[in-house]
Amino acid sequence: MKILFQQFDRNRKEIMDDFSDVCVIPEVSDGFDESLASDVPGMMPVSLCSEKVSFGIYAVHVVLEALEDVEELYLFTGRKQLREIVTLKKGQCLSRVYYLSAAEIIPRYYDSVYPVTRLFVTFCTEKPECIRVHECTAQPAEDTVRIFLCGDSTVTDHSCEIPYHPGACYAGWGQDLLAFLTGEVTVENQAHCGLTTESFRTEGHFELVRKHIHKNDFCLLQFAHNDQKLAHLMADRGYTDNLHAFLDEVREWGGRPVLVTPPGRNIWNADGTYLELLDAYANAVKKLAEETGTPWIDLHEYSVKLIKKMGMKRSRDYFHPEDYTHTNEYGAYRLAGFLAKELEKLFPDRIHCKKEEKPFLFEPPADLWDSMNKTASRVAASDQKEQFDRMEKSTSDLLEVIRAAKEEAFGK
Repeated sequence: MKILFQQFDRNRKEIMDDFSDVCVIPEVSDGFDESLASDVPGMMPVSLCSEKVSFGIYAVHVVLEALEDVEELYLFTGRKQLREIVTLKKGQCLSRVYYLSAAEIIPRYYDSVYPVTRLFVTFCTEKPECIRVHECTAQPAEDTVRIFLCGDSTVTDHSCEIPYHPGACYAGWGQDLLAFLTGEVTVENQAHCGLTTESFRTEGHFELVRKHIHKNDFCLLQFAHNDQKLAHLMADRGYTDNLHAFLDEVREWGGRPVLVTPPGRNIWNADGTYLELLDAYANAVKKLAEETGTPWIDLHEYSVKLIKKMGMKRSRDYFHPEDYTHTNEYGAYRLAGFLAKELEKLFPDRIHCKKEEKPFLFEPPADLWDSMNKTASRVAASDQKEQFDRMEKSTSDLLEVIRAAKEEAFGK
């Protein structure tokens, strides 16, 4: 039996009667948030929403036609997980099958678990009226490769401003990973802003991984940016202990854990040299991987080498405006492309990259930050994870809290 889709009404005036008020939470809908209006010119997202579904994996078949030439068409599924960027000629049809996971999530700014009961397909382009939807249907699927993601804001599925601009939005590498993978594969991203190896468990996010993971599902774990702000979560202390516990439990559940070292920040010393802040955590991950026989990916080395090669001014075009930690779509795409290739190297029997993909042709224009108005920070809150997330946007605050945590842990 086919599951049908209809266009998602952002005004909430003509949506299905049984949709309920959770549709206003971006993480359980399409990932685009009309409350995050942006001054940067961009593209209006058009989302297609399914009727209600149960937990599980679904194959979604979508057929689109270009009524005029379309230079760039961004295709997303779920809560703004990038699938591909394509160019279409007038009259050309695009037919794709995407695999989506419907599970549960604890959204940002919420404490409760919310079920994902709808499937979403979204496209963004300069002229959305030039795209005709011929079909969007789904049906249950089995035997897919499923990848769970555990981590912080550098991994998470960030909600997106409207209109959409790839340089003015926040994006974690986890929400761009599927743009590089092919075949029957889904990503279940449970990473969130401001989390540590401790709060990922205490807030209930790891419990959702336990609830939905199946035998031989992959589970990628990447933390550190917030752990280093707390003395008891230093690299050789609680951080390593917590990661070790994650590994043991994922294996107990039949999953296949993969450790990922944290990506570097784009922060430099006054003398022009790069300021390394996360090497101790990257080294701790490598050591733990060796001791436990766990596959690992060195995202830290890759990102820091790339930042150093580009220099601070060019590198900042891959980060959200006036933010030196959180990537925009361009930066997330870069990191995701590297991770996809490394996953394929580790698991060539199950994970495959798109061979026709020409990575990194999707690049920001030079001096991106100077060409746009700076968007405002997100909602301010007083809890730990929101404070930690805000610190990443202020270099002085970040360096001070890291210094204080080290002093508390090791003394002056």
